[in-house]
Amino acid sequence: MNKWKIPGLVILSTILLSACSVNSNADQLYKQPKPLSAHVMLPETIKPQSTQVLEVHVMQENKTVDDAKSVQFKVWKTDAPEKVQVANAHYNGSMYTAKATFEEDGIYYIKTDINARGEHILPTYQVAVDKLSKEDLRSLQPAENETHHHHSHH
Repeated sequence: MNKWKIPGLVILSTILLSACSVNSNADQLYKQPKPLSAHVMLPETIKPQSTQVLEVHVMQENKTVDDAKSVQFKVWKTDAPEKVQVANAHYNGSMYTAKATFEEDGIYYIKTDINARGEHILPTYQVAVDKLSKEDLRSLQPAENETHHHHSHH
């Protein structure tokens, strides 16, 4: 009788464990993150010594997000990254808006810092104010050169 106890337990355990297999769709049982998206609207042309309205439409699942914890625009000139202008945006019923001043011509970065519904996104754009100097144009080229350099190693 003892001779069949151990093999019987092994067979019974195998049958019981196979019934407890992992559901292949188990990830669907957990809350799925719903990413934020932002559509930043910038002026077509920006003149030096001007104040511009910056706007961003924040969305999640194709619906407008009107309850963001914070939305800020951070603006700085490429050659002066230590001088960051921070403008808190306010919701106007359809978008978040803020004003930023562009003192002189050159290349600027505009980073939109958005905190909403437990997510944090930072879309960043590069804009040109007025005419670019030769030095500004050269500062745009390293990205292209870097890409080219990257390919030369392959």
